[in-house]
Amino acid sequence: MNTRFLAPAVFAAGILIAAAPPAPAKVKPPVDPVASAVKPSTVEREVRQMFEDYFKTVERHELKNFLAFFAAGEDLTVFEDKEMYDWKGFVVFAEGFFQQVAEIKFDHEKCTVNPIGPGVAVATGVFRAAGKTTSGEPVAIRNSYTFVLLKQGDRWRIKHVHESSL
Repeated sequence: MNTRFLAPAVFAAGILIAAAPPAPAKVKPPVDPVASAVKPSTVEREVRQMFEDYFKTVERHELKNFLAFFAAGEDLTVFEDKEMYDWKGFVVFAEGFFQQVAEIKFDHEKCTVNPIGPGVAVATGVFRAAGKTTSGEPVAIRNSYTFVLLKQGDRWRIKHVHESSL
């Protein structure tokens, strides 16, 4: 074998390989934001379920069960439009609401759950409610809300509420 031509051939092949364009990078398919948004986190599922149960207790006039969703204590704060309540004041407010409303149904328009730490989440959104008072007057509510929630044991509890009429 004539090695005199082998060295220049290997050299030329090296130049051609070095000058060749790089192989195309493997492109990942784009992430479908709708498909990825469909799979909620455990915290989001738990908090959404808590809200379903929370609103059902109001619809069924279960005051004791409704109040059990709250982390009772002196540092609980509830803002209903321009009124602010601590735990004792909120209990009085809730008792009055349950006594005045004969029937009510809720519809959750929007709910966003943001876990912010272990056992802590913030939920924001909008809900509607319709029904009637014990005297037959119509009740129509559309509120935006912010809830601060704490996980206590296996339950999410409400530590802070801010609701505003829309």
